[in-house]
Amino acid sequence: MKTKILLYNNFWEMEWNLPSILVRDGFELINQRAHFNEADVVVFHMPNMDKAELEALKSQKRETQLWVFFSMECNLHYEWHSEKAIRDLFEITMTYSNKSDIPVPYLYPGYAKQVLNAPVSKHHNVNAFISSGFDKSDRLRILSELMGFIEIDSYGKQLNNKSLEGDQGPSTKAQIISQYKFTIAFENAIAEDYVTEKFFEPLIAGSVPVYLGAPNIDDFAPGDHCYVNVSSFSSVKELALHIVNCCNDDTQYQQYLNWKNKPLKQSFMQRLELVKNRLFLRLCDYLNERLKE
Repeated sequence: MKTKILLYNNFWEMEWNLPSILVRDGFELINQRAHFNEADVVVFHMPNMDKAELEALKSQKRETQLWVFFSMECNLHYEWHSEKAIRDLFEITMTYSNKSDIPVPYLYPGYAKQVLNAPVSKHHNVNAFISSGFDKSDRLRILSELMGFIEIDSYGKQLNNKSLEGDQGPSTKAQIISQYKFTIAFENAIAEDYVTEKFFEPLIAGSVPVYLGAPNIDDFAPGDHCYVNVSSFSSVKELALHIVNCCNDDTQYQQYLNWKNKPLKQSFMQRLELVKNRLFLRLCDYLNERLKE
């Protein structure tokens, strides 16, 4: 008998493409809720879940059924996710937190090579791409204040002052970022381990992130002195002055790129090791160990 894993709901608006998801032998993925009672494991994408619906399902849960709390979003945006009564419904956590049973960082194995790409010549100084209105980090106020001190080309929907012609999505964004010395990389919330693509996209494109977010961001950095940490400055004005100085002094700016000539940090490589296998293969491996117990 195969262990049945039910994907209870979609990942945002995207339906799961079951044939494309790799699982270990002995496991089967399903996504029909009609099979809820026979599922051995149920994965809930929590940002899409309704609290009342989840609580109603509690009465249908079999004693041996395992529930998986899956989310890559910061809990600060979904306060009810942290309620004890909700957390107690789940046996397994699969989130961005390194303390999860199955950590799901915003990292991919290819990053080890991609972050070492040689930076292209920079024709511009600072850019920003912020479109979401989610803001538990005060990033919009900080960006607005920063724009009062230095010129920033803002392509996102928030504080927009620059049009984006021929937008082809991620490839266009990467191409634009690569032309800038610095890229605003402000998370929409500040929490330990909550480090998203906002930090890695500039590094891969050869730009230096100006980072606002996780207090342990250095654990995710591929090299020493590869980013500007907003929290290291006593004021936005001081931050702006530092950026201006770096833009006007090639020697000072180069210090943010020297890490590319050295081995990648061990802490970064250890986190890449977490994602060497695809997500559901990792879930299967965890379940194999759990079911042995």
